[in-house]
Amino acid sequence: MSLYRWLLLLHLAGLSTFLLAHGVTAGAALGLRGRPSLGESRLLLRLSLRGAAVSYAGLLLLIVTGVWMGFLGSWWGRAWIWAAIGVFVGVFVAMGLISNAYRGARSATDERLGEAVARTRPLTATWVGTFGLAALLLLMVLKPF
Repeated sequence: MSLYRWLLLLHLAGLSTFLLAHGVTAGAALGLRGRPSLGESRLLLRLSLRGAAVSYAGLLLLIVTGVWMGFLGSWWGRAWIWAAIGVFVGVFVAMGLISNAYRGARSATDERLGEAVARTRPLTATWVGTFGLAALLLLMVLKPF
């Protein structure tokens, strides 16, 4: 089996790890929408932090293998890979901005936690992530241009 195939396998493993762990984070964020009790909110915020830590390991594997495959496949001269990088960076920046509210909620005092949680936007994050993932899958699988 070629090196490219092994890298593709690792790339998909990184994607799976990222999506599974990030799903935990997204589920915790959506769980905050119902304004749970203080203890439940703290638990969900800690859970989201742990999920994020694992998801970043998967994301690192995804990026490293993706760049390596870009060189092995001589894809850097194709527009689809640059479009995919643009989508990735755009989603990464948007999610970073959206996640500021969660960082604020994690560090909020008990008295301010309710208002900090109210500033979170889990549905916005869900839609940004969903459309970003769909665009990336389209570009990676179909390589349209």
